Amino acid sequence: MKKFINNFHSKLIYNRRVKRLTELIIPLIHKSKNILDVGCGDGIIDKYIQEQNKKVKIQGIDVMIQPRVFIEIKKYDGITIPFKTNSFDTSMAVDVFHHTDDPNILLAELSRVSSQYIIIKDHLKSGIFSYLKLRLMDYVGNHHKHVHLTYNYMSLKQWKKMFAENGLKIKKFETDLNIYTGIFHLFFDRKLHFIAVLEKNEN
Repeated sequence: MKKFINNFHSKLIYNRRVKRLTELIIPLIHKSKNILDVGCGDGIIDKYIQEQNKKVKIQGIDVMIQPRVFIEIKKYDGITIPFKTNSFDTSMAVDVFHHTDDPNILLAELSRVSSQYIIIKDHLKSGIFSYLKLRLMDYVGNHHKHVHLTYNYMSLKQWKKMFAENGLKIKKFETDLNIYTGIFHLFFDRKLHFIAVLEKNEN
């Protein structure tokens, strides 16, 4: 059963997700050339981004290094990003915040190492049914990879509050991402996902 679920997820969900997220992120990079991807997994999305934009260099970090990776990835402790302040034009975290025990710590670190922008793709919780759907998605997609599952989803109000507390301005916020197709789109897409570009306020 476990092997069946893994194959099912890879063929019908994972590959589509990687392609779609690559399409969504590329236009958001703007003129950034030096990007940090926190919680990058195997780095496959970063690989595709760099193939389509030769001017971009992406450094990955993660708390767990996968057996097969597609970019340079450094291991880190999940708390302090091992780079100096303003080391990157842009930092990003794709479906990482809901795996953390304290999302505010992660956002503060993303902001510290980025000189301009932060790109976040994550989930929106709007009630018990959305929570249950997100939890199911998370389990199917990550349990077999031994990813730390905290199911720490936040509402739109909570996200905006955290952005403001960290002195970040919302430059772009999109929720209709069309990550899945067919019946999966109906149940696991609309209003459950967002992608945002945050800009550091000038002091």
